[in-house]
Amino acid sequence: MNQKNSVQAEDRVSTGAKIGYGVGDFGANLVFQSILIFLIFYFTDVFGIAAKVAGTIFFVSKVWDAVTDPTMGYLSDRTHSRWGQKRPYLLFGAIPLGVCFFLLFASPNIEESFRPVYALIFFLLVCTLYTVVNIPYGALTASMTVDAHERSKISGVRTFFALMGTLTVAGATLPLVELFGGGKAGFRATGAIFGVLAAVLTLVTFFSVRERVTQRDTTHFSLRDVATILKNNRPFIILSVGMIMHLTALGVLAAMINYFFKYVMLDADFATFAFLCIFVPAALALPLWVWLSRRLSKKAAFNMGMGLLALALVGVFFVKELNPVVLLPLFVVGGVGLSTNFFSPWAMVPDTVEYGQLQTGLRREGILYGVFFFGQKMASALAGFIAGQGLGLFGFMANEIQADRALLGIRILTTFVPITLIILGIIVISFYPINQAMHTKILEDLEKKQKGTS
Repeated sequence: MNQKNSVQAEDRVSTGAKIGYGVGDFGANLVFQSILIFLIFYFTDVFGIAAKVAGTIFFVSKVWDAVTDPTMGYLSDRTHSRWGQKRPYLLFGAIPLGVCFFLLFASPNIEESFRPVYALIFFLLVCTLYTVVNIPYGALTASMTVDAHERSKISGVRTFFALMGTLTVAGATLPLVELFGGGKAGFRATGAIFGVLAAVLTLVTFFSVRERVTQRDTTHFSLRDVATILKNNRPFIILSVGMIMHLTALGVLAAMINYFFKYVMLDADFATFAFLCIFVPAALALPLWVWLSRRLSKKAAFNMGMGLLALALVGVFFVKELNPVVLLPLFVVGGVGLSTNFFSPWAMVPDTVEYGQLQTGLRREGILYGVFFFGQKMASALAGFIAGQGLGLFGFMANEIQADRALLGIRILTTFVPITLIILGIIVISFYPINQAMHTKILEDLEKKQKGTS
């Protein structure tokens, strides 16, 4: 009994460490959600880049992540330093990420023909540096403890701060832009504020957490192991594909809300209220989804939440004019459902680390998180590409009165495109096999193997 309690104590993570870890995702979401929600809009309506070109920039930048994300996971798994395997990248990547994020939104006074080149260069830099920081950051969940419930608590705290970061971006960006003069000057100042905060909070995480679960034989690790790790980890593949579907849906929705209210509802300022009605309930509903994940399963909670969001979007499509009494409750319901997307994937992916370790004998959380983050970024790329190309296809013209065809296109892109992707994601996630009982059995089998080889 005493030995069992001792093991449980070793697996426990302090409240301070959980909070210190969580605030890092606040900073990460200042970067990620600013790009997801506002970058396409900033490119087209502020920096003066055509919608199709803006969508292509998104796609090219994220294809680059196909190289950098798995590579970063590989490097973090091979790293040995006085700070551990993952933490050094937070220390040395934080400030460059903040600086390049500011430059992405700096809107320098350059000729129109050079703007796409500038946008592409600094978007590539931000994507690369985000990878350098956030793949090791994400992998820290699996490195802090092996206890499934502690991981759920860590993921819950992290998700809360992620939602706070998202809420800050959604609710404060446009007011800050206006506070600092609007247009280019406003986005420049807001980019500077968010860049500084992202860098500082990443450093807070570095100083707050410790790695207690590490892979000791990384010197024998080769890139050929990547194929072995992925091929033998069906739950991870299912989770990644489902997550890509859901995040692409959310990315398209987030990108289109600004256009929906500016051009369809004819009230651009109302977009801020819509975002607040989505993300405030998402934050408040988080304990509900944590509870349901333990009561039912992580998979069930994930699918229930995303299904609720899809139903809310059906209602949004049929709202013909700005009617807060109808629209805002629909966004609140959608926000409650959206909450699970911030929690469930990050609570599920650590369990696939041990599954893969049992199947292959290799514990490579860096590689798995590298591929997982690549999926997240690929979803962002697809969302930006779909939004940009879709706007161009329907004849959208920035800062002009839109034709009926363009208005219908904005409605479809805001609602039925995300709905379709959500349904596909729910179908895929339904095949995810790991539950609490299975994960407990995995840990027991791993312990037997380790005792057998010791």
